[in-house]
Amino acid sequence: MRLLKLTPLLLSALALGACGGDNDNDRPPPQAQAAINYTAFVKVQLANTRDDRDPININNLRLIDRDQNNPQAYDRVLDTPN
Repeated sequence: MRLLKLTPLLLSALALGACGGDNDNDRPPPQAQAAINYTAFVKVQLANTRDDRDPININNLRLIDRDQNNPQAYDRVLDTPN
């Protein structure tokens, strides 16, 4: 008699346990973005500074700084006229 009462409970527990998460990843993994030259990117941003400009989202950019040992990398952009 006790087994008859526990059987539906055990079957329910098994059925609910089988309804677990789906590990079938249907979405493809994100593609790696091409690397952007940091110096060129900064020069473009400095040349385009307006008060009404929308901000640029840089969170997902992959920047490579090829001018780390070039102290004159930004001279043409940052030179102030005398």
